[in-house]
Amino acid sequence: MMDTLTDRMTRYLLKRLRRRAVLTLYERAGDAGLLTSAFIEGEERKGTIWKVTDQAWHLLTGNPDRDRATVARMMGVGRAPRQRADEPITFIVPDEDAVDGVVTFECRTVGASEDQPKGRRRKVQRVSTAGSRSAGTLDIDFPYVTALLREHLPPPNPVRAAVALLVARAVGASLPDIQTLIEALRPAAPFVLLKAPVPRFELCLGMMLEDGLLLPFRAALEDVLRDNPLSGRYRQQQSAVNRRKLKTLSGIAVENTDDQDIRKQFRQALLDDPAPILLADETRSALTPVVTETADLVLECGGIDYEMLAELLHVCCGTPPKQSLIAMDDMAFDPESLTLDDVALAVRPGRAVEQTLSVLAMLAERSAAEEEEEREGKDERGRKQRSGKGRASETTSQRNAGKKKPQDVGIEVIEPVTPPDSDAAAADAAGTPSQQDRLLSVETLAGYGPARDWALNLKADLLLWKQGKLRWDDMTTKLLLSGPPGTGKTIFARALCNTLEVPLLATSVARWLEPGYLGDVLTRMSASFIVATERAPSILFIDELDNIGRRQGAGSRNYDDYWASLINRMLELLDGASKTEGIIVVGATNLPERIDPALLRSGRLETHVQIPMPNLEALVGILGHHLGSDLHAVLASAPVAYARRRLRPPPPINGKPPVRHEPDYKPQAEKGRRHD
Repeated sequence: MMDTLTDRMTRYLLKRLRRRAVLTLYERAGDAGLLTSAFIEGEERKGTIWKVTDQAWHLLTGNPDRDRATVARMMGVGRAPRQRADEPITFIVPDEDAVDGVVTFECRTVGASEDQPKGRRRKVQRVSTAGSRSAGTLDIDFPYVTALLREHLPPPNPVRAAVALLVARAVGASLPDIQTLIEALRPAAPFVLLKAPVPRFELCLGMMLEDGLLLPFRAALEDVLRDNPLSGRYRQQQSAVNRRKLKTLSGIAVENTDDQDIRKQFRQALLDDPAPILLADETRSALTPVVTETADLVLECGGIDYEMLAELLHVCCGTPPKQSLIAMDDMAFDPESLTLDDVALAVRPGRAVEQTLSVLAMLAERSAAEEEEEREGKDERGRKQRSGKGRASETTSQRNAGKKKPQDVGIEVIEPVTPPDSDAAAADAAGTPSQQDRLLSVETLAGYGPARDWALNLKADLLLWKQGKLRWDDMTTKLLLSGPPGTGKTIFARALCNTLEVPLLATSVARWLEPGYLGDVLTRMSASFIVATERAPSILFIDELDNIGRRQGAGSRNYDDYWASLINRMLELLDGASKTEGIIVVGATNLPERIDPALLRSGRLETHVQIPMPNLEALVGILGHHLGSDLHAVLASAPVAYARRRLRPPPPINGKPPVRHEPDYKPQAEKGRRHD
């Protein structure tokens, strides 16, 4: 029977996976001392060659059973067995003469060469043995050693095998023959759309492209939308050496991007440096015609089904496909809801096929329930948005993903505390402790100086803006607070929230940096400003701003491109906030000198207030705020000041002892008491 295009692509991709696994095994053997590698570059050949080490030739005997145990021991430990310095390794060489079927061997010692001084040579012993290895089995060559090594080749990774099967299916279902694929990929910068509606397909595909598991080269991925890389990894510019550039897009990102922005980024990508473009799409719905109709090649397949699972189990576990299909028919579960994460959890070495399919059925049921809940959540949010309710409490990522809360993007939402009403004020006047005195507000703070004046001016301007008497761009809405730890920068932000009576959205650069990958960090930064926009008017408080650092020259520190990208995104967000009404940005730092000067220019965090440690007057005000109405009682209970008694008398003055002034104060217990 003639092979289909899907079969040909499946064999090719699985061979690439096996080739990579074999190279990884050779690298492990190199660490164990069995193989050694060398890079050659010539006119005819270029690449890495592998050879058997002298140590392996000395240790292996030519007996497959013994050598199999030796190789297993060395590969398990990760390095060759350790030898004493004074205990040389010996190896056996057959003699030319054989008498009566007895082969004579010569036992030689490692390191005994002919040009060594005569006194340092070791004696050569000749031994005779019968029934040992023949002269033909003593050639410890590369095929012999690698045959033993490949017995330790691990089974294929189920996630990588699943991605390879999905890609092969997409090619086979979309093209008539291999020649059509070759012709479509012949231009210098083809645009290919690869769609497989399986969650996590985009991420796994990007990682395999970078590792050289699908194409005959390692790819350096560059996102067209300048967003999170397809693989989710961040690589330095130096790591892109010896890699071919491949521009990529994510179907999820395209789905959430405006058509105008997509066209703009495509134009920029084609003009800057033409390179092949791959759009990997794992969404179930069709993307915008801007990409589906302009792609040079569209490769599309269905999701995970019974046939694919049977083939996957055959590749990874050796289970006959017919046996798997019969077992799945008996279980009758829907594999369409499975994700590649589910495949990694279920398909494990050593599991029986029944147990694997049972786990897959359980995961498919849970994934289907989660999809149903997400769909219902989207419908509910859609109804709220159409009715004008609930919009201010949701972010863009919430509406897209369905489950995220503001805390998931590193934001703490703090609502303002309003002053007590008139009834409460009357109760306070009747004698109950007043809470209004303890309400945290800028008016009740002490020791903030210019920061307090800025806040009170902003309060007056905000009232005029709400009345339509003042434009937002005429207001000063960005502030940088700096000072030693413990000077109350966070307290000021909370007080500002109560004074202005607007919500406070508290975040920090440390929270932005939690994901680690550049794309995820940039997404968190943007999400913070998006939440602030939707809750406007609001205060966005960014703590630990100095963690972003400064932009420096290329190569002056590790991951300099990473930090430069963060600062550039911060500049864009601050400029956007200046044009958006209702966003008040307050940054805080202990080390203002570490902040990039561009962040402090006009229109950004241009107002800089340094908060010193509180002086005596400020300390009095701070204590008064916290004590509230209890201040008078505390002052009344304070003891009367008296002179401090000296443990030793002061030195004499002009030879005369000083006059001691006893204090008039006496303890309460001594007053009116008579001493006998």
